[in-house]
Amino acid sequence: MESRYLSRYAISGVLNTVVGFAVIFLLLWLGVTATLANTGGYLVGLSLGFCTAKKFVFRSKGHLTTEGMRYLLAFAISFTINQLVLQVMLNFFHWSAGIAQLPATATFTILMYLLTRWFVFNAKH
Repeated sequence: MESRYLSRYAISGVLNTVVGFAVIFLLLWLGVTATLANTGGYLVGLSLGFCTAKKFVFRSKGHLTTEGMRYLLAFAISFTINQLVLQVMLNFFHWSAGIAQLPATATFTILMYLLTRWFVFNAKH
């Protein structure tokens, strides 16, 4: 069962990553700061991520509002940690804005899977 969730999460993640990175790098190209570009990319992916997680990854039949609120909380936690990682990469390691997005994104992806799997779309709630 877990392998099916992970496979579907990977597929939806590719879609969300392509969309998110497209926005991030477009904003960087337009001269927006790395932090704002990162924020823009994740905000665009928020709705897409919820829909794909609910309907495709976990195929949840739970209450839209309840799961939506849990998803927003999971997103807020994951995004906050994402921003912390991004700032560490930029300010302590002095990585370029584009390269610094990679560990920040990996952190977000792992946290969101764990939170959506066990908190947002867990049928036991």
